[in-house]
Amino acid sequence: MTISSFELRVVRNERTTRIAPCGELDLATAPQLEQAITDATTSAVAELVLDLRELTFMDSTGLRTLAQANVQAGKAGTALSIWRGPRQIERVLEISGLGTLLPLADPPPPPA
Repeated sequence: MTISSFELRVVRNERTTRIAPCGELDLATAPQLEQAITDATTSAVAELVLDLRELTFMDSTGLRTLAQANVQAGKAGTALSIWRGPRQIERVLEISGLGTLLPLADPPPPPA
């Protein structure tokens, strides 16, 4: 049995929480992301950003987690942005049809 590689980076400021899952988002790792999303939406943050740029894999559990984040943020009155990830992650969103339903955005350019 292989243990998937996963890390979760959370950066908070007064207005925004940015959550960056890194590695493989799947059945084994989605609960960590789900908890971070719940923590952010229950702490009355104005904006939640899910940064998918460092994901290397996402299965249907990851898709469900993104869909639930959209619902949770809406219920909490939190603005949600999901920063686009690498092509393989974009492809999963396209194939599922979920990409058209989520607030996907291009990440800001790196500082000069």
